[in-house]
Amino acid sequence: MPFIGKDKSTGDRINILHLEDPRRELTKDQVVCPYCGSDMFIRGHLRSKPTIHFVHKDICPSSYKSHPESPEHLYFKEYLAKNLVTEFSEYSEAHVELEFPLDSLKRIIDVAFKFPNGWIVAHEVQLSSITPFELEERTRDYKDEGIDVVWWLGKDANTISNRDWCHENLSECFVIDYEILQEQTLL
Repeated sequence: MPFIGKDKSTGDRINILHLEDPRRELTKDQVVCPYCGSDMFIRGHLRSKPTIHFVHKDICPSSYKSHPESPEHLYFKEYLAKNLVTEFSEYSEAHVELEFPLDSLKRIIDVAFKFPNGWIVAHEVQLSSITPFELEERTRDYKDEGIDVVWWLGKDANTISNRDWCHENLSECFVIDYEILQEQTLL
């Protein structure tokens, strides 16, 4: 959840990636977690990769299903949010939301593309170990809400069985490699 915070006084969502200089634009006690309401602070700096983000002072007690995210996970969420609109022309009219909360599932979509006519496509980055059964369960949760899902598999999640499951059930599978992407970005 670290790119999105909530303004303590107004209740507005704050996307730290949209701020030119977060430490200048935000006061120290201005940002809270949008899910549990506890204080958050800024970690990193504007030139760090992954980029600057919010962090809880304590563990988030929210009932939303989330796990700590690695620097690579943060990097890919930001990368997908910035680049998929140009990669998939049908997304040109969609509104991109990082860390989009689904109250009905108590789940947070990594990157959601919300279309003007109501459709939502969830893009989920999965780097930690997961089974095809767990992929199926999460995909079914989204489908029950009328949300399409695209899985981006890397690291420990990039297994033959997971790729096969994605191809058989979703007709596509995207594989991500942090080291290769970092090299391409630096060129």
